[in-house]
Amino acid sequence: MKLERFLPDEQGAPQSGFDVRARMVVTLLASAATIVVGSFEGQAVLFAASLSYALSVRRFRALAVAYAALALMMGIAAACSWGVSRAVSGMPFSPESLVVPFMRSAVMLNVVLPLALASRIQALLTALKGLRLPFCVYLPGAVMIRFIPTFMNDVRQVAETLKIRGCSLGPGEMFRHPFMMLRLLLAPLLFRSLRTSEELGIAAELKGLEAGGRFVPFRRPQWSARDTALVVLAVAVVAAALYCHARWGSASSPAMH
Repeated sequence: MKLERFLPDEQGAPQSGFDVRARMVVTLLASAATIVVGSFEGQAVLFAASLSYALSVRRFRALAVAYAALALMMGIAAACSWGVSRAVSGMPFSPESLVVPFMRSAVMLNVVLPLALASRIQALLTALKGLRLPFCVYLPGAVMIRFIPTFMNDVRQVAETLKIRGCSLGPGEMFRHPFMMLRLLLAPLLFRSLRTSEELGIAAELKGLEAGGRFVPFRRPQWSARDTALVVLAVAVVAAALYCHARWGSASSPAMH
């Protein structure tokens, strides 16, 4: 089973069923709620709703790759926590204490990924500039969001290049030669990421942006009833998560907080 089979397809022009401003509001609400809610019950509500939201974009392969990367980072974090607990007697290791932080990461993944995969760079720039943010804030913000799908394409290209050179990227090969696989994958991805971030920044500036200038978008954003329904549903989910946190969160084990 090869790595490139799980990588996202080539990114074309993203299509979004919701206005980018509605997706930004959902991301902001989820960010605030996942910080306030510290119980497993409340985080479970946020995770279930955000996962359904992420699946609505219908980019299942990209979502699977993102979850695989998140699981890898979680495994490394758990291993490091266990190692520290073995070295320091006053810091016991409890797997239950990692559940809520890991769920917070998954919730943010579920809301940021649809914003990145289903939003055009022009729509992002228009929405961010409409918030009266400084030029040095909204331009890097749009570039960072659009960097996510571009980075996925870079991973795909590196995997295909290694396949052409005869390198096997199956799970068995990665377990047998982990350091060689890290060298073959991480080094090209590092240079590709640096070049991609620079290209995205240049492309955004070439769209007519200036620190004090104004630009007219090719497609003006239109707020629809679907966008209003999405925001109302997001507020309802946050309210339900807060209720579950207040109602049952105090009865949870302290290790879960």
